[in-house]
Amino acid sequence: MARNGVSAREQARKLQQEQERKQKMQSLLLRIGVVVVAVAVVVGLTLWVVNRGDNGSYTEGPAPAAANEQGGFVLTSSFELVEGEDIGTVDAEDIGDVPAAESPEDMPVGVEPREEGEPPHVLIYTDAACPGCGSFESAYHQMLTEWVDAGAITLEYRSVQFQPMAYSARAANAFACMAEDHPENYLSFLGSVTAERAQGAEYSNDELAARAQNDYGVDISDCVEDGDYRAFVSYTTDLASANSVTATPSIFVDGEQVEDIMNTGEVILAAVQEYQDETGEQVVDEVEDDVEDVEDADVEEDDAAEDE
Repeated sequence: MARNGVSAREQARKLQQEQERKQKMQSLLLRIGVVVVAVAVVVGLTLWVVNRGDNGSYTEGPAPAAANEQGGFVLTSSFELVEGEDIGTVDAEDIGDVPAAESPEDMPVGVEPREEGEPPHVLIYTDAACPGCGSFESAYHQMLTEWVDAGAITLEYRSVQFQPMAYSARAANAFACMAEDHPENYLSFLGSVTAERAQGAEYSNDELAARAQNDYGVDISDCVEDGDYRAFVSYTTDLASANSVTATPSIFVDGEQVEDIMNTGEVILAAVQEYQDETGEQVVDEVEDDVEDVEDADVEEDDAAEDE
């Protein structure tokens, strides 16, 4: 009987130990499960944020006050933007009521013959991620800056996301941030950042904001990081496509498109000379020398790529 009693107690002790072991295992598995779920949530949110930044899903948001209805910024000097149309909130998925070219043969809205006595208007569709745009800015930015400062031309940029990469939209957003908060730096910022794409430069949001701080002493970090104008970039891009713009850089001088990008200087020069003949003023000295300085540069047009 004693042995049976000892055996029963031993069995009870073993059962209790086994139960305790199972409880500890269940508790451990529960804790692991909670951690796994938490990690999955964090990863999911991270992927959502990253993908939102990469797949062009920004569709509705504010537009910079200086922008016109087509998403362009017009300059009358290198440090002065024309007052915008204050279009407020834009929706890239609802542009049906915004004017656009009626057929592929028509010029984009805003491309019109020059009125007599008015300086030529140069419109550039550009993408900061396209190497051709980088080459164009490397070759022409200084000349365009000098000509717009001399009053020989007015200059308009419409920044689009034709290249299938987030940098395209991030840089365009940074340019819009600068146009909104520090318009005096807009042209220089756009030109210098875009020109460096010719050498393959691609900057993070932090680097774009640091560039603005280091080069111009201005803080656009929150606007850049938050993507305040990413929806505006999508809107401008969709309008460009609606206007049958299919490549960057696409250059228009008054009512005509520049067919040969490397002939841009000659086309602008002819328009400036016509303007000078009308007004009797020599607004730009030695404009032919300006053109000769860039005539040998290698600039190619990049085909547009669909957003992904």
